[in-house]
Amino acid sequence: MNKSNGFTLLELLISLSILAVIVVMISASLRVGIRAWEKGEQNVEFRQRQRIVLDMMRRQMVSLRLKGFTHNEKEIVSLKGDEKSLTFLSNKAMIPDNTFGPVYVRYAVNQAENDTERLMLYETNFVLLDKDADIEHPSDKQFYELIPEARNISFEYLKKKEEGLEWQPSWDPEADSGVPMAIRIVFKKDEDAAPVHVIARIEQKDNS
Repeated sequence: MNKSNGFTLLELLISLSILAVIVVMISASLRVGIRAWEKGEQNVEFRQRQRIVLDMMRRQMVSLRLKGFTHNEKEIVSLKGDEKSLTFLSNKAMIPDNTFGPVYVRYAVNQAENDTERLMLYETNFVLLDKDADIEHPSDKQFYELIPEARNISFEYLKKKEEGLEWQPSWDPEADSGVPMAIRIVFKKDEDAAPVHVIARIEQKDNS
């Protein structure tokens, strides 16, 4: 009886099938690994951007100017805000083009996709401000995007009362005298993340 020295067709087909399964499994593992790596890179980039933005916001709030100014015969107060918006005058600019002189700043929290929020910035140099500029109603094109997506972004204001200190959700110059003792930024990236609190302590004397 003669014995074959090679593989039979059946053995070859079985070997190729096993090899194909192994290749498919390796390819799937590589795709999962690449996606995980890309997501990790995005998370790192987002956290770095978040940390830089929140720190710059804190520095800008700390440099608050207590003195308001008049524009188009209307008094612009030094600070006014609620949970989703904040306007104030600062000695520190965030936009490079505004490095000369104090600036008028507006932070706005807008709705984004998938029930998320994004943080926008409007900033203008009020020393060189055009007399016809409408700073209280800037267009969407005049805003810069600071944080593109988050579950929650809000502001709180620390007020000194007779019974002690209290955080409140808004600061209205008509009802609240002066400026808050501090401003707190509450930031939450997603539902599972713990909220981040950034507190900017406000000097109660003008630093102009």
